[in-house]
Amino acid sequence: MSERYLFVNENIFTFNSGTEFSAMNRQKLFRKHGIDSKIVTRNYNQGLHQEIAKYGLKDDDIINMYDYFQGTMHVPHHHEKLRYSKIVDKRYDKIIGVNSNYSLLKRGQRTVAKVNIFPLTVGEVGIVSYYDDFGNVTSRDIWDGRGFKSKTQYMHPDGTIGDEIVYNYQGVPVIEITHMYINHKTKQVGPTMFKLLNYKGHNWRFNTEDDMFDFFLDDLLKQKPAVVINDRPTLTGVVAKLKYADSKYQLLHNEQTTNAAMAGSAKGKLFPVLEPLFHKYLQDYDGLIVPTVQQKQDLNRLFPEVPVYAISDTALDSDHMAKVAKELKPAAKKDNNLLYIGRIAHDKHIDQLIQIASFVKNSVPDLTLEVVGYFESPQYQKMLQQQVKRLGMQKSVKFINYAIGDRKDKLMKDAKAMAQTSFGEGLSMSLVNGLEYGLPEVAYNVNYGPNNIIENGKNGYLVPQGNIREAANHLAKIMSDNSLNDKLSKGALAKAKEFNDDAIINQWKPFFKNN
Repeated sequence: MSERYLFVNENIFTFNSGTEFSAMNRQKLFRKHGIDSKIVTRNYNQGLHQEIAKYGLKDDDIINMYDYFQGTMHVPHHHEKLRYSKIVDKRYDKIIGVNSNYSLLKRGQRTVAKVNIFPLTVGEVGIVSYYDDFGNVTSRDIWDGRGFKSKTQYMHPDGTIGDEIVYNYQGVPVIEITHMYINHKTKQVGPTMFKLLNYKGHNWRFNTEDDMFDFFLDDLLKQKPAVVINDRPTLTGVVAKLKYADSKYQLLHNEQTTNAAMAGSAKGKLFPVLEPLFHKYLQDYDGLIVPTVQQKQDLNRLFPEVPVYAISDTALDSDHMAKVAKELKPAAKKDNNLLYIGRIAHDKHIDQLIQIASFVKNSVPDLTLEVVGYFESPQYQKMLQQQVKRLGMQKSVKFINYAIGDRKDKLMKDAKAMAQTSFGEGLSMSLVNGLEYGLPEVAYNVNYGPNNIIENGKNGYLVPQGNIREAANHLAKIMSDNSLNDKLSKGALAKAKEFNDDAIINQWKPFFKNN
């Protein structure tokens, strides 16, 4: 087994998709079993270390490209309070608090700067925008959440970014990013050069951020060889070019075709983001990793020249499972809460879920559908809200903001069942998570995941894609028949054991033997 594994990703966001959740879950799994691994991210993120802490990760679990070149992967957390900050010239400046989100710095009657407070802090510096005498923003300082000035953006008169300077912890410039017009017709401005300053005695120029990321990854690998596992199809080309990796693997979190029902056919149309992998870079990879045996079998048949490994892209923590099971009392649940957790997006067909809930409500009047996550767009949010109003379900459908940690835990514990209406899945982390809370589940029987998670009549029901009436009938019985609910809940807890951390690390063992 290689002594190190690098999981390549773009970022850990404030609002993460299943891809990021999978990478973080895998990192915790590997750490628990003593395997040397890191998540490696490309994007600049002033709040990266605060974000990973929310998910139980430590600074040692992640290497970010900008952090690496700044030399700030391990620095103390300093609380840079605006009131005491060095950015305020106390001889001339007066702090005017506008609200909890931002304050103004006034010099006489003139506003010299606007200070955005770092999110979820009290009075700590986040972004400082400086104004000229005419009220135009001339520059913007970005402060890292750990309390140091990390980057300055210099602005064009029209408000677009001209140049960016990224600093090390001592305030010395280490990266320069030049922005120019990349489309003169639309006046679109974007980065056209990345310059790494005095790195190991040399200045290095890159045309794109991906080029710099490729240099960074190979620099890491020259210091300590590793197996590279790419989580993001958008980075397929970057990883394909690496020279110093022990081996390279692409992990697919979803079905590979736009129509999931055609995933096993040579006529299936690939998602555009996957076309470079299968049409250009496949020979540069040592294999693919997918969440289910069915997807492995389909890809083995379609692309017999590449090894494919079937490994679940999420694992349930055994300690947490035991804690939840001990506290769980399905029979005591009085509220008929039906839960959905995930992206609120067209491809998840939330409109069908709302329609299903309206049918269930006919026999379960106190039903509440809780739709938890972030909307793909304001337009989609408006469409769903109009549907809810049209169906007279305003009191029965709750759209709940993206939830993690204790908030998500409570939603799971209070729910009576979970439903999913997507037409395609790689696995479905939400359905796997629902098992450890003993939630009976109803989902469409689509490629690839739900039929690996739900066993008909044992822990829930699979229904044909788009069969709203059948889904509603099953859910109505689950919500109203306590004995059935209890039976399915016990089945869910039993099924959860197939996804615990010991079971999933065992799935990795054949992969390890090949490295």
